[in-house]
Amino acid sequence: MRISDDVGLARAAEQFRLSAFVLSLGLGACGSGVPDDPGIVEGEVVETPFTQTFSVVERDGYRIVDIEASVVTWGGSAGGPPQRARLVLVPRSQEPPPLTGDLAGASLIRTPVRRIAVNDHPHEAMLRAIGVEDRIVAVGGHNSYDDDLRRMARAGEIQQIGYGWHMPPTLDALVAARPDVLIARMADLTHTQHMERVESLGIPVVPTFIDAEPHYMGRVAWVLLMGLLTGKEAEADAFVEMVAEEVDRLKSLAGTQPRRSVLWAWFRGGGNRWAVTQRNADAALIRDANAELVLGAEDDPELDTFSDLSTERLLRDATGADCWMIRDPLSPRFDDRDVMSRFKAYREGCVFWEPGRRHPMADTWEIWEMGEIRPDWRLADIVKMVHPGLRDGEWRYLARETWE
Repeated sequence: MRISDDVGLARAAEQFRLSAFVLSLGLGACGSGVPDDPGIVEGEVVETPFTQTFSVVERDGYRIVDIEASVVTWGGSAGGPPQRARLVLVPRSQEPPPLTGDLAGASLIRTPVRRIAVNDHPHEAMLRAIGVEDRIVAVGGHNSYDDDLRRMARAGEIQQIGYGWHMPPTLDALVAARPDVLIARMADLTHTQHMERVESLGIPVVPTFIDAEPHYMGRVAWVLLMGLLTGKEAEADAFVEMVAEEVDRLKSLAGTQPRRSVLWAWFRGGGNRWAVTQRNADAALIRDANAELVLGAEDDPELDTFSDLSTERLLRDATGADCWMIRDPLSPRFDDRDVMSRFKAYREGCVFWEPGRRHPMADTWEIWEMGEIRPDWRLADIVKMVHPGLRDGEWRYLARETWE
């Protein structure tokens, strides 16, 4: 991460809309009673490219991180007010500033953090990407893709606090882990009151909103925050730069091919409903593969990437797609050949699904761990799916649908 000139402060603050955030109604973890608008936080802007959900400034040797995002329901829209948090990252060797003025209500975190609790798979991947997975003392459960973390969780060597997409953290297990910080996925508004309880126990909370990032590279940018927390900024910078360069290479490669179209719709089962990717990060993968997203819609961070649509809607508006991504690792097979025969992608043999690289020894998939911060791996497969002339090398996450 690079620090820009002071003159860029106002411009960066306006761009990200994050420079004046403090805890308010949504996330009680950072305290209460702070003013709604304390003004722009002073300091030099630390560049955090790609993210739209957090920003960082530096002053007097410490960092201030502002986070804001909406909690969007699965396949639906945002509910409740945006969630906001302000973190003050202070080196252990330095006297912390008073949490007054524009720091009132913020969470103080001494860096580098040495003991880390996480409650989602991508957090494990982020920490592994910068070489600090050995600092993890608590995970969501025993379904880690990483063999060592899974073994330690099952053996009781690290705590299991519950996955953030399913439940708030189990407090007894969290306290037993003695973490310096809890890096927590915020998937439900009801979890916010539990995070306030965690803070009251002396465990700072870093709320994460990678699913709220409107572009897939925004998810990668959260590695930069992990670097700030752990003292691995150089490693984080290098990782993000590496992914960005590979994405650019793949986009250029796809740009040499004729533009095609993709329907990304997986069967929900139990009727005629489909989860149809339309916007935001997943839609950007299709666009960057030099393809039109059939049934695509305008990006909107207040909505999930997909919408629930009917078979009739697909038959009306999507039969002309060149390729069809028809299911993810957990969605049921759709094998009504009478319906599928009306789709060009089926007739021409361009129907694919997403096995996601399941771990042979655990109920877990790499695509939902490393895949969140390696969009270049996902993009490479999509480019090959869309452009037959580029189908060389191994596939990582996609496979041709065989209905077996």
